[in-house]
Amino acid sequence: MWNEGYFTEGTYTYGYYRELSPAWQRLCLLANGYEIPEPGPGSVHCELGFGQGVSINIHAAAIQGRYFGTDFNPSHALHANMLCYASGTKADLRDISFAEMLEIKDVPQFDSISMHGVWTWISQDNQKRIVEFVRRYLKPGGVFYNSYNCFPGWAQNHPIRELLTMPDVYARSGNNAAERITNALAFAEKAVRANTQYAERHKSLVSHLQVLKKQDPSYLAHEYLNRDWNVMYFTEVAEMLKEAKLDYACTASLLDALDNLECMNMPEKALEFLTGIRHPLLREEMRDYYINRQFREDLYVKGGLKLTSQKLLDSLLETKYVIVVPEAEKLECIGYYRTVDFKSELITPIYNWLKADRSRPRNFTAFAGIHPEIAPVVLSSLLLVMAEQNIIAPCQSEEAVLAVTPYCCRLNRYLCRRALYSEDISVLASPLTGYGFNIGRIQQLFLHFLWEGKKESVLHKEVWNILKSQSRNLIKDGKMLETEKENLAELKEQSKAFLEKTLPVLKTLRIVSA
Repeated sequence: MWNEGYFTEGTYTYGYYRELSPAWQRLCLLANGYEIPEPGPGSVHCELGFGQGVSINIHAAAIQGRYFGTDFNPSHALHANMLCYASGTKADLRDISFAEMLEIKDVPQFDSISMHGVWTWISQDNQKRIVEFVRRYLKPGGVFYNSYNCFPGWAQNHPIRELLTMPDVYARSGNNAAERITNALAFAEKAVRANTQYAERHKSLVSHLQVLKKQDPSYLAHEYLNRDWNVMYFTEVAEMLKEAKLDYACTASLLDALDNLECMNMPEKALEFLTGIRHPLLREEMRDYYINRQFREDLYVKGGLKLTSQKLLDSLLETKYVIVVPEAEKLECIGYYRTVDFKSELITPIYNWLKADRSRPRNFTAFAGIHPEIAPVVLSSLLLVMAEQNIIAPCQSEEAVLAVTPYCCRLNRYLCRRALYSEDISVLASPLTGYGFNIGRIQQLFLHFLWEGKKESVLHKEVWNILKSQSRNLIKDGKMLETEKENLAELKEQSKAFLEKTLPVLKTLRIVSA
């Protein structure tokens, strides 16, 4: 079978993942001391198993270089190529399997190869094929990104997958993905509750099933109804990837780069034990135990070069940033063990520095001279925390921004026109950052009508005409608004907020020309 046991009865969701962006990966690697050049016109990037192709098309539009991608589902490849045509990037997006990848002759050498949510859901043979593909085609100094379900976090709820697949495999009830997963969830819940002692001993299973019932059936079907579901420990994956000459570098979360914030993830004695482990792979796996990690987002390098501590610090401060939220006056990190609140006297000067010229990216090389009370190492940590939480964003060079702006413009206008009929893609491409900016359907519609030349004062009426023609009403505070007057009033408020808060951010990100 061409699908090799993968669930193909329904198409995958339309999610966007910042972690797949070469620009974001570069920042994460920089934060962990790796010297990775900024993507340029000659760089080549690959995404394996791109799903609906949202992420690869956002990045192909927003970051210079050539893009190659595969997904063996032809419906996914068709949709991905529709987005590609809209942007004009000419990315090479194919519907081929991992086995077929190794047979084609025109594969380039890649600066990065990425895959999100693929590894766990494919066979061991296909995992080996991916390792071989990376071994052959990732350049020296190249980056490999891989995300997957992992132990020990999945140990407690691992039986849920079997509970869901058993009735689906043997009874095969349901005519489509939504029915099949709904019936499987009903069977699993009934089976667990039928034995009260078992349900009492495994309360987390019951609560997890309740969480699953609220999620998108299409996502759940692809998550749980595949033939293959290989949850692995971090060290198992790392050992396999050694065959491709890869070394583990870091995760795609900037918070994991900050040793001084580990106090929010574990008590002091556990932290002391962890820091005493010298082998990096053993230390990383032990960290998974302490935070009970369920999902990893790992970055590997093929012969990466390390920066000195001073060069690392200088590079982070030389990076230009912009504020990407309308308002932000506090900063906190919610860890696995406790929440860390940052003092306003540390945060306010950073906000003020960037607000001084909000629309223009600024670096922090001169900041220490004006604020000697904030040590450079503390400043760099705060910048990483703020970037992780999408309060600020690192910027590409002005040359790169100018090169990619036309592609982003075409793609963004297409996505906003698409919002006239659909709410499946909630992201626009930023030429300034090199990754996506999340924005909902209503805001996309406001932007669409602005681009169509409509006056600001009538945006809410234009959007209501669209929603009304589709028998769609707004929901406010969990309650559906019934009358036209109520809907128009709410849309008018949302339009005001969009114009005052969101639109300036879109201009800062160069999604909208200033």
